[in-house]
Amino acid sequence: MKGILLGAVLAALGQAACARDYPYAIAPGLPAIVTVTDLPDQRLRVRVGDGPQREAANLGGDEAADQFQAVDVDRDGYQDFVIGQSGGGTQLIARIFLYRPQDGSFHELVHPGGAASPCRGFVNPVFHDARPDFSVGCRFGAAEYGFEDYTVCPDGTARATSWSRRSGDTETRLPLPAQKAGGCRPAPKR
Repeated sequence: MKGILLGAVLAALGQAACARDYPYAIAPGLPAIVTVTDLPDQRLRVRVGDGPQREAANLGGDEAADQFQAVDVDRDGYQDFVIGQSGGGTQLIARIFLYRPQDGSFHELVHPGGAASPCRGFVNPVFHDARPDFSVGCRFGAAEYGFEDYTVCPDGTARATSWSRRSGDTETRLPLPAQKAGGCRPAPKR
């Protein structure tokens, strides 16, 4: 019986030891800890201040989340975060999480294009310093590249502003995903 109990305790300690914590400040005086559990069941959990730890996403996949960046993606004054999986290569598959001060939680910024987009996700994101805009770029062949530009709307959605694909020396603009006319929707009321 003692052997079974000891095995259970060691297994629990082993799981906790594999988790990676990323502490950062959402705003002055508002700390957060982002925790990523280990493979094969990578879960993303976030604790804001003294609040409870909440699950933000199931990362899944067979590649470990190995990149973390705190950045104010939507330029609302709060630091959001990006978790990425590089697979040891040069293309970072990123998932972007926006802080929602209304309820003290994070929500994932959903890629609006799916399989129609050149990069099929947020790959190697580069964030603009002063505007809620970012660009992504990917390589999917020896001379094949994809480029995507986005604006983050006040309601927490991403709006594609430009997609293109380059093959050799030829660059082609691609149709954007169906989006509501008139730009971004307003922010939710607080």
